[in-house]
Amino acid sequence: MEIKYPNNKSRTIEYFKNFENDMWGSSVLKKLICIDNPVIFDVGANIGNSLDAYKKIWGNSIVHCFEPQIECFDVLEKKAIEYGNTFIIKHAVGSETINDVDFYTHDINIGLSGVNKINLNSKDSIVLNDDTEYRDLFLNGITFEEYKTMLNKKRSVSMIRLDKYIDDNNIKKVDFIKIDTQGHEIEVLCGLNNNLKNVHIILAELNFYDLYEKSFSFYDLESILHPMGFKLYDISYISKNPMNGRTDWVDVIYVNSTFGDYSDTQQIKLLE
Repeated sequence: MEIKYPNNKSRTIEYFKNFENDMWGSSVLKKLICIDNPVIFDVGANIGNSLDAYKKIWGNSIVHCFEPQIECFDVLEKKAIEYGNTFIIKHAVGSETINDVDFYTHDINIGLSGVNKINLNSKDSIVLNDDTEYRDLFLNGITFEEYKTMLNKKRSVSMIRLDKYIDDNNIKKVDFIKIDTQGHEIEVLCGLNNNLKNVHIILAELNFYDLYEKSFSFYDLESILHPMGFKLYDISYISKNPMNGRTDWVDVIYVNSTFGDYSDTQQIKLLE
């Protein structure tokens, strides 16, 4: 009998015929979520790039976008009108309900903002590491001291828990949650409490580098997810550091096994 994939290289070549290393996990998720109208929580929606990706796959999806940055609201609201079935929740998400929580924005990139400060002594940051040969290229004419003043601009935002949001809106099941909150992902998951069992798939960003003053590990993530039946399904995106060769961060996809088992046979059927 012929072996279709005789070695790891051939399996990987076949993989890239069907899937991509994409930041929002879209190519894998569209195989896992086989309905047209999933309920999606986009936590850390920013200006809606992930919303665009998910609406392209699931046109009738119901998407709840959680984003506390006022700079993002106009764009998100326009997209919500365009797509329909899209709700903009103008709060940060965490393990507590707080009216005023410290939130840090950065003039260089609104996508880096969150409740965790950027570490000004970072050795993994191409710009903040004072030994890197790339610094002047990235600074693009401004001084290092000027650059630092563009970081960690504190403001106050309100924070909510997802379990309360789910209960208040009588949401019975969440098909997919994307969490991109710059090192705050664990607190977001803790805020789900027992509602975590009603979530099918989770995509979370996991930081390994020292760009922020706080980070977490696979152990921290899985100590919450494993007891609730979640199993690691895929590392859907890997961000590599050109300066030191390390992996800076990854996107990981977990599937709740209580919703059904994804065996090798089922995966093959999905690809057919």
